Amino acid sequence: MLNGAKLWALRLAAASGVSRYLRDSSWRQQRLLILGYHGVARYDEHEWDGSLYLTAERLRRHLQVLVEERCNVLPLSEAVRRLHIGSLPPRAVTLTFDDGYADFYSVAFPIIKSFDFPVTLYLTTYYVEYNRPVFPLMCSYLLWKGRLQQNLQWPDVLPGPLALDRAGRQAATAALREFALARRLSGPEKDALLAELARRLGIDYEELCQRRVLHLITPAEAKTLVARGLDLEYHTHRHMVYRSRERMFAELDDNRRRLETYSANSPQHFCHPRGFYLPEHLQHLAEYGMRSATTCLPGLCTARTHPLLLPRCLDKMVTSELEFRSWLAGMSSLRPVRSRAMYWSARRDWATADAAAALAEARDPPR
Repeated sequence: MLNGAKLWALRLAAASGVSRYLRDSSWRQQRLLILGYHGVARYDEHEWDGSLYLTAERLRRHLQVLVEERCNVLPLSEAVRRLHIGSLPPRAVTLTFDDGYADFYSVAFPIIKSFDFPVTLYLTTYYVEYNRPVFPLMCSYLLWKGRLQQNLQWPDVLPGPLALDRAGRQAATAALREFALARRLSGPEKDALLAELARRLGIDYEELCQRRVLHLITPAEAKTLVARGLDLEYHTHRHMVYRSRERMFAELDDNRRRLETYSANSPQHFCHPRGFYLPEHLQHLAEYGMRSATTCLPGLCTARTHPLLLPRCLDKMVTSELEFRSWLAGMSSLRPVRSRAMYWSARRDWATADAAAALAEARDPPR
């Protein structure tokens, strides 16, 4: 959400015609805006996490703004190619979605098709094959659904009774993830843990599963989407990256094999999971032959942008129409950007994350 000063500046730029001038300038024509999305709510997901989910109405309105602003929405591969040879059309935009939630199939894609826009889905494939709720997200969602309870007591899992306010829910989610990691729980065992959490919170877990809340698309749905024009690209198999070249290549191979069973086209582009990367990841991706990779850092891409560090503007529930229009004009490239160090701060979690994947593979190896 923009602070008062930034909001005032955007209003002034819009009222004075600066935004329109910038949008139609040769400066903007040399730049590509990549828009990033995750989920589109079918129920109350946007109330749970408005940074991950927005409503169908918000998505539809912002796509209509692309039409009103006369944007040229390009497929990712074409956009990356034309960016680097200097042949972008005016107001170039590319649409990308991460992960591949079931609501992309049922809600987002039909809306995008109604505008006849191309779209890329960076698909992580483990929960496509094991089609149950994504464990860490469902932990958080269940705790949010049960937030009206006074506290949660679960001596075998939690360090003590936890209030279900925001801080307590975050602590409980972390404890559940640590519990699963320490015991090397497999996918089915983590799903059973979710079912027990739901029972303790008085939530019907199987009803949520039947509604496919926080599920990914199925292999059949992936094939249907591709047949209707979807571009599928790399997002790793387990939503995990590695320092080791061998393990990173194995993870990408696992992802590629699945993607190539859903699509006749070989994937060539990558999205850094959680937007996080280390220098060695860029080297691994280059050696693997990736043509591009996107981050979660805001901004516009130029011909000088590192092809494996392409910025994106992530559309969220807190993104106002004024801010969205400013992105299309190129204003995001003119505002100060927070340091990339905010992503490097994740180093403190990296050893745990890397170990988590290793332990998970011991119980749940690649298929």
